[in-house]
Amino acid sequence: MDKRSIAVLNQLLQSDSYCSVQQLASMFNVSRRTIYNDLDKINYWLKEHDLSEVMQVRSEGYYLCEDEKQQISRNLQVTDDPYYEYSPVERRSWIYIYLVAQERPFLLDTIQKLCRVSRNTALEDIKKLKSDLSEFRLTLFSERKQGYIIQGNENDIRKALVHYLSYITPKNGWHSIADIPNEDRAQHAGEPFAIFHVPSLKMLREFITDYEKEIGIEFVDDVLNNLVVWFFLFIQRMKQGNYVEVDPIEKEVIYATDEFHGAEKLSDRISKQFLSEFPRDEIYFIAKYLLSSKVNYNLSQQDESQEMKKLRDVVEKMVHDFQLYAAVDFPDQKNMIQNLLLHMKPAYYRSKYGIYLENVLHDSVKRNYPEIFHLTSKVIHHFEDLIKKPVSDDEVAFIAMHFGGWLRKEGVELEQNRKKLLIVCTNGLGTSRLLESQLEGLFSDVGIVGVTSLREYEKMELSADFIVSTIPLPDRGVPVFVVNPVLDNEAKENLLKKVNSLFQQTSLKQVYSVDTVMDMVNRYATVNESEALRQELRHYFQTPVSIDNEVIKPGLNELLPQSRINFVRHVNNWEEAVEKASDPLWRQGYIEKNYIDKMIQAIKEHGPYVVISKFIALPHANAADGVIKTGMSMLHLNKPIDVMGKDASIFIVLAPRDNEQHLKALAQLTRLFSDKTSKEAILRAETKEQVASLIRSYSTE
Repeated sequence: MDKRSIAVLNQLLQSDSYCSVQQLASMFNVSRRTIYNDLDKINYWLKEHDLSEVMQVRSEGYYLCEDEKQQISRNLQVTDDPYYEYSPVERRSWIYIYLVAQERPFLLDTIQKLCRVSRNTALEDIKKLKSDLSEFRLTLFSERKQGYIIQGNENDIRKALVHYLSYITPKNGWHSIADIPNEDRAQHAGEPFAIFHVPSLKMLREFITDYEKEIGIEFVDDVLNNLVVWFFLFIQRMKQGNYVEVDPIEKEVIYATDEFHGAEKLSDRISKQFLSEFPRDEIYFIAKYLLSSKVNYNLSQQDESQEMKKLRDVVEKMVHDFQLYAAVDFPDQKNMIQNLLLHMKPAYYRSKYGIYLENVLHDSVKRNYPEIFHLTSKVIHHFEDLIKKPVSDDEVAFIAMHFGGWLRKEGVELEQNRKKLLIVCTNGLGTSRLLESQLEGLFSDVGIVGVTSLREYEKMELSADFIVSTIPLPDRGVPVFVVNPVLDNEAKENLLKKVNSLFQQTSLKQVYSVDTVMDMVNRYATVNESEALRQELRHYFQTPVSIDNEVIKPGLNELLPQSRINFVRHVNNWEEAVEKASDPLWRQGYIEKNYIDKMIQAIKEHGPYVVISKFIALPHANAADGVIKTGMSMLHLNKPIDVMGKDASIFIVLAPRDNEQHLKALAQLTRLFSDKTSKEAILRAETKEQVASLIRSYSTE
């Protein structure tokens, strides 16, 4: 077997479920045909050692029997050296990093060895990289004996450096490369990570940790490790005599911050250890990255600066509008605003100084929390007005994670007999809270004892029965389950399976999964009517707990059916409009009479906040004010009526049972009213059927 075949075998040994060919191909960045060839090599090797071949279940994947796994692990020497085939974008990233970070000539055969590719592939990578670099205003050319050279402004070179580093970040984060001795990583010819000198990385980490203490902050784990790698490569550029220039106006703003004065001390230490010269512009450049980095907390009093006052106003407006559009009330609004401000401060500086950070969770957030992402997109304009430029979807996703995490109520007191769960998250406050809320919904019989960073985890005394972490952790005698911070349904089922198998004799509430049972049946029996068995199992289990994002979110047409749409020609005042709009909900048992009084009282106290768009009002109160189940009803008036200074002719009453069930319907409603043609059609509608038809058209995913 070659190195990749051994890596595929190791994956089968470590997997506790099926591995499909597509999964293996994605994991190793190779084609499906290559994986089939590797499986042939593995089966040939297994037969030579008198072992059974890899088993396959059609439509599920490949697996090894437990007996075979134990025999392979016990009696045969199978190296666990990692194998990874670099994708084209990863190869281009490594080529760029080596081009700008090392002084010796970088030739074509060097690229071939580095990326383990043919001459033609290397030439194709160079051609594509040359094209990509034009976006950074950089040129790539070659000179005889000198090899390939990058030319352009140093600020652009470093911006591209940060960009390409995001593509080759190790799976477990940059901290993981510091755990491998430098000589071990460098022993294989062409090993790309050998460019990073581990003692230097560790020293830079110490310097940045000292900086944190001096100005009273703590960087998010992943951000701290990013800073270490970025600064290491910036130093390599300075060693070559390549320096940045910082705009004089930017300098004035940066100079007034605590971060700049901390950067001066940090730069002095870096200079003494690594460099003979550290120009002042480089100190400002370092300060920009420190200002732009996410933190877990900030004890600095400097938030009262003029810029931060403006940012606080923006955050308050965003929270206010999100609550308005989502028809929710955050229970601890003050704390939420403070935490969101903590995130928005570095986001502000990132946007101001053009530092772009890729959010690897962006797609997961949009896919698993589309309503929250949509609602965040509606309030982000306040931030865009402040920075005077559009905000990327990656930044919107970061903020959406904050809102998503705060939508759920805080956890309850731990009962004595409940299993205790500790969460270790390296991605920051917003991600931690979102992960916590997902796990609260998933484990109804488990108490979450805390959410901690990696650095805190390494120092703390453990008092948990199991740990869910976003990265692998060193063994401390407590079971650890590694997950993606944003869990999809498959990840939730896998986590449930593992946790339930670990605590078989506990009171953990079982979430029955038809797919899980089918897995077990297929391993030990032949099923002739697979789909029929699935249907029978579904009927038997009756799905006692839903895994689908823990909360079933009905669409707009489900919450606002035709039976709850009324047309009235005239009402005397807005109070009567709210009462008539609420009548179907009350008569059908969705709300108590008290809920109507609470809505009217809220409008009198807070003004016409319920008028969410011209002529459209969305009266609502809290679930505790008399909501029996989630629902909506509509009143369509012939003429607009004054609601404390604003006109409304359509009143849509929302009765939310919790903070989430109505979000999908509400997102669909805002899309409907954001479309000028559809909104006009509803305002002009003369029958329930016309309104219901429009609602149905906006109720698809």
